[in-house]
Amino acid sequence: MKFSKELKAGVIALLAIVGFVLLFQFMKGKSLFTTDNIFYAKYDNVEGLAQSSPVSINGLKVGQVDKIIPQTTKDGKIHFIVKITVDNNFEFSKKSTLEIFEPGLMSGKEMRVNLAYGGATAKDGDTLEGAFKLSMMNSLSSQVGPVKDQLQVVLHRVDSLMANANQIVDERNRAEIRALLTNLNKTVGALETTAGNVNTLVGHNDPKLQKVLDDASVTMQSGKTTLDKYGNLAESIDTKKLNATIASLDATVGKLNQVIGGIDNGQGSLGKLMKDEQLYNNLNSASTNLNSLIEDMKANPKRYINFSVFGKNNKD
Repeated sequence: MKFSKELKAGVIALLAIVGFVLLFQFMKGKSLFTTDNIFYAKYDNVEGLAQSSPVSINGLKVGQVDKIIPQTTKDGKIHFIVKITVDNNFEFSKKSTLEIFEPGLMSGKEMRVNLAYGGATAKDGDTLEGAFKLSMMNSLSSQVGPVKDQLQVVLHRVDSLMANANQIVDERNRAEIRALLTNLNKTVGALETTAGNVNTLVGHNDPKLQKVLDDASVTMQSGKTTLDKYGNLAESIDTKKLNATIASLDATVGKLNQVIGGIDNGQGSLGKLMKDEQLYNNLNSASTNLNSLIEDMKANPKRYINFSVFGKNNKD
């Protein structure tokens, strides 16, 4: 059976087209002889994710991004539906998430399945929860931003502080500060001179210094002897006798307090003298009468003393 040239050319062209399609799909990373499961995830921002980006599970590539479909809601908000294909040999829970991440500084965006355990198994065509992880540069930018703002505030405060300091430290204050530094330098120089003199004195072993040290040693020995004497005196004290003496003194003080309490309550002669007002008034009246009697005796002694040299009574 003979084929015409046109038929042969058509078959060759068809085989070339099929081969080109298969090669194109292979270059895109799609499996040619297996059926992959399809999953979807919804994102507000895909951050540069591209089609044919790899999809991995625990670091192993298991699929790729098939399509990124933009959708616009009625209120004008745009979000993206990411369609991925995963090798059907891998099964995981429907609670797992599809995360967009950046594996390195110079690499593009990729996707991975963050496995979750428990619940139903994800089936072909299911929509999984989308997640997004900031890249290292974006994370640094988000952290550096607040720090930059705080640094600007601090620099502004430092600038204000320096301005206030310049206003406070005028020419007069600067002159006083220079004078203070000059005096401080003089003081340091004097201290250096004193230290040199002390070093010289110690180095030459001055007899006066040695005498001072010897006197200090003698004083310390005397103090030690005195302390030893006081220590021996403290040891020689009979604690029991001292306690008995203190107890006797305490009893005496108690009795004295009882006597003072009785006097305060009007008990005894002294207490009655202090508390009995009638007795006090009588004593006061007697004292007054006695004073009057003495004054009258001084004024008229003949009333009370009557005598005669010849034995004859005087008549007043």
